[in-house]
Amino acid sequence: MLAVNASAGIDLHKGDHLKTRFQVDGENLNNRLNVIDFGGLFSGNAIGPPRSYALRLIAMF
Repeated sequence: MLAVNASAGIDLHKGDHLKTRFQVDGENLNNRLNVIDFGGLFSGNAIGPPRSYALRLIAMF
């Protein structure tokens, strides 16, 4: 099983009292179906999360 994840970020402003950052995250970029099998007596199966993206704007002061 191979899921490709990526993340990139950039600092938009660095001041004495304020710092802002923009970040982009992507998970399971190849949209692979991941089936997880928990072997055992009291077990079951699970499906991994699908392709997802996230954009963040972070302000620190």
